[in-house]
This record gives sequence, structure tokens and C-alpha cells, in this order.
Amino acid sequence: MERKRSGDAFCRTYLQTMDPDRAARASGRTDGFSALGSARVQARLERMRENAAGQLRREDAVRRLAQLAFGGAEDAVYLALHPGEADPAALDLAAVTELRVTDKGVEVKLTDRVRALETLCALLESGPSRDAEALYQALAESAGGEGEWDHG
Repeated sequence: MERKRSGDAFCRTYLQTMDPDRAARASGRTDGFSALGSARVQARLERMRENAAGQLRREDAVRRLAQLAFGGAEDAVYLALHPGEADPAALDLAAVTELRVTDKGVEVKLTDRVRALETLCALLESGPSRDAEALYQALAESAGGEGEWDHG
């Protein structure tokens, strides 16, 4: 039973991060890449992917687009300014689309907020009015509580 829980922890973490080393640490394994080669792990990953695909709802897309459109970039800025000090695993880098280390420093590209807003508006206009409530809820959650995102 313990082995199954370890395998589930590995697969869950891997699907969230796509990082075999991080998944190995989360599950108490030593080598994430060898675990990925296991037929048992591959079958478990495929089942989890199928289950996740069946659970994705319109509200999930609205919530994620709201995070991208309205989320902060503070952690990405911190990483760019303090590359040796920052722990990327502890930072919210959801809005980062590209990260490059050059001889001049760290270059960070963020999500196109205008495009995220356009996509979000199109999604809201094409769907039922309950999506507006999902948007408000997503904004409130991303700000840490109801109404905190509205500073005006």
C-alpha cells in the first residue's frame, strides 16, 4: 500500500511540475528519470491524465485566465533581480512563459496579459452568465480574499 501512495505522489507531483527530480523528492524516490521509465508509472500517469482531462471544466479555464490576466509578477521580478538567492520552487511563476540566463543577467518573459484578457472576455461572452461569478470568485481567490483585488 505504501508503494502505491509513493507512486501516486510521484505521478501527481510530476503532472503538476513536469520535473522528475522534484517528483522523486516528493515521493521519497531517489531517481525520477528511472521512475518515468517504469511501465507501472507510465500506466498510472496515463490514467491520471485521462481522469484530469475529464475533470477540466469551463470554470477552470476562466479561473486560470483570470490568474494570468490579473496575477502579479513580483516573484518573477525577484527571480530576475536575485537569481542566486531565489528558490524557484517557492515562487509563483505561473505568468512566466520564458526564462533565459544570459551573460547580461536573467531575462524573463511574462504572459501577454492583453491576450489573456481578450481570451477571457471572449470566453465570458460566449457562455452563460454564471461565468461572471466564476471570474469574480477567481479574482477574489487570487487576491487572497473577497474584494481585496479592488484597490480603487
